[in-house]
Amino acid sequence: MYLPLLGVVVVIIGFAIKLEPIAIIFVSAIVTAVCGGINVVDLLTTVGTTFVANRNQLITIILMILTGTLEKNGLKEAGAALIKKARGLTTGMLIAIWGVLDQIFIIFKIPIGGIPSYVRPIMMPMTLGIVESKGYEINPEHEETIKALYGKDHNMSNFFGQCLFAANSSVLLIQSTLASIGTDVDVMQIVKVQIPVAIFAMAVNAAQTLIVDGRQVKKHYPDLYKKAPNAAN
Repeated sequence: MYLPLLGVVVVIIGFAIKLEPIAIIFVSAIVTAVCGGINVVDLLTTVGTTFVANRNQLITIILMILTGTLEKNGLKEAGAALIKKARGLTTGMLIAIWGVLDQIFIIFKIPIGGIPSYVRPIMMPMTLGIVESKGYEINPEHEETIKALYGKDHNMSNFFGQCLFAANSSVLLIQSTLASIGTDVDVMQIVKVQIPVAIFAMAVNAAQTLIVDGRQVKKHYPDLYKKAPNAAN
């Protein structure tokens, strides 16, 4: 009865030991199908039907292929080299700027700011490059904090950004819920009400990112931004 849940276990173990996400999902799907008694034809039919019903996945796959190709040809190195030339930019500032841009991308449904398609191959190397350009090796605790901040920023951007797109399901859900209790509102009215909330959340999110990252910098490399570029540690 509970055997199909082994697919969830595969996902948990896979991410815990940091295997490739696509491989984890692929193996998890196979394990779930086998344990649930689903044959190959039914599995492929389910996957195909779901894919056709969610065509936005095609954009994600194209971005993954494009990102992988660029990454293989030196995207990480190019990003790190570029950021080393930027003076006065801190790791917290870069993460906060990305958080604001990510929310704008989400508002206008531009699918280029996600964690796998943009942060991992581009933003992470650039962020780590700021520390390395000062002659330091990135501290493991700080690196994990940077990853967490990017994830936190993306979640915040997703939550508040989606509410600013009139045709989004969350906005339509609010409209239908209000209609069910006798209050008819236009979707644009809902969006307008949420604009100041989203702006406030964006500001608080950026401030928190700067504070948390600043504490990590102060803890692990107190004179990071006072040190001459490429100086020896």
